[in-house]
Amino acid sequence: MGASPLRHYRARMPEADASEDLPLVSYYEVDHDGDAVTRAVEIYPDGRITRDSIAIEQRNGDHCPSLIDMALAGFIAAAPLEEIERETFEARWAEGADTPFWFPRR
Repeated sequence: MGASPLRHYRARMPEADASEDLPLVSYYEVDHDGDAVTRAVEIYPDGRITRDSIAIEQRNGDHCPSLIDMALAGFIAAAPLEEIERETFEARWAEGADTPFWFPRR
């Protein structure tokens, strides 16, 4: 059995770009073999913690191959990502509220 293609990252918003509408910290689960961000958690200045996943996006029948709309290599090159342990990601995931981004239902 080989190593998992899933890796976990944290990205912090630069202070100069801080805004109430933008997350201070984002966490990503990345499937390098599948070229996709499979889950994401965002923490906002007001304390909100949102989470999204391909599974959450697809639960109403919508097709969502990734939570980003670009190739994974471009995303990783553009974002200031720090690799973290899976346990760190899972702890933040457990704190979040399901919040679909691509196909929200209101």
